[in-house]
Parts: sequence; C-alpha cells; structure tokens
Amino acid sequence: MTSRERAESKVGITGMPGVGKTTLAMEVANLARRRMTVCGFITLEVREAGRRVGFDVYDISTGSRVPLARVGAGAVTVGKYVVDLSACDVIKRILDAASCDLLVVDEIGAMEVKCPNFLVSLEKAVKSSPRVLAVVHRNYLDVAKRLGIEVLWLSRENREAVREEVLRKLGLPLA
Repeated sequence: MTSRERAESKVGITGMPGVGKTTLAMEVANLARRRMTVCGFITLEVREAGRRVGFDVYDISTGSRVPLARVGAGAVTVGKYVVDLSACDVIKRILDAASCDLLVVDEIGAMEVKCPNFLVSLEKAVKSSPRVLAVVHRNYLDVAKRLGIEVLWLSRENREAVREEVLRKLGLPLA
C-alpha cells in the first residue's frame, strides 16, 4: 500500500454488541493523536448501578459530552431509548466542522440516523477527510459501503488482528 493510498483510508468496524468496537475506536483515536489531528465523536454508554441507561456523544476535539439518548418514553425512540434531538445539533456541528487528519465516527447507527441531516453531514465529512475510522452498526453496512468505507468484522477472537489491520490501513504504527 502506498502512502497516498494509506492517507486516503476509510475504515469501518462492525460486530456484535459488546465485542469492543467503541473501545477500539477510542484506542485508535488516542494512538493517532500522537501523530496527527483527530476529530469526530464517540458514542459512550451511560451506566447506573451496572445497567445501561443511555448514551452520550463525546466530542473528540473539545472533550465535551452531551446526552444522546436515555431510557424512557418520548417522540423519537430507538428501542427503549429516547433520542435527545439537541444532541443531533452537536453531532451535525462536529461533522460539519471536521477538518483533521483522522475523522472518527462512532457510530453510524440507528440513534444517529434519527438525527435530521446526519447522513448528509456524514457524507460530506467522510468525503472531505483523508482518513476515516467509523464504527458501523451491522444494520447500516450499506451506508458505509455507499460512503466508500471498508468494513472489518470485529469479534473477541480477532480483536488484535483487526486492531493491527485498522492501524496499518490508517498509516499508524502498531503500538
């Protein structure tokens, strides 16, 4: 792979719940920060008394964190979670402002897709970013494919091999 090909890598990771997709995305983002600018967002679980009660959006550039969804009833839902549409504005702002060496998107999934204009902002950000690492929910693989993102299947058994492949494709050292 030439440095130009590596510089234009668009990599996605998918897999079953709990295999470490977000953990891997955070790990790669932290490693990448040593060598390049990193922007984007991570969707983090919120737990209370050991139970998942929602999700927050974490802005990689600013370190700010806002609620994306919580267990409850409301107008915009995904399963048992109510999506806070004000978080959609934050996600849109993050994607629209993306100007970095590595764009991290966690995740392309049902909650994010509920956000108005998410897919439009996502497409623009992916097309304008030289490197992309996206966590892709398995129900949205078609979106990743349409955006030119090569998706790798992550499992507990292949975690280290996928980690190394992601780092290699993004032009990062196997630290």
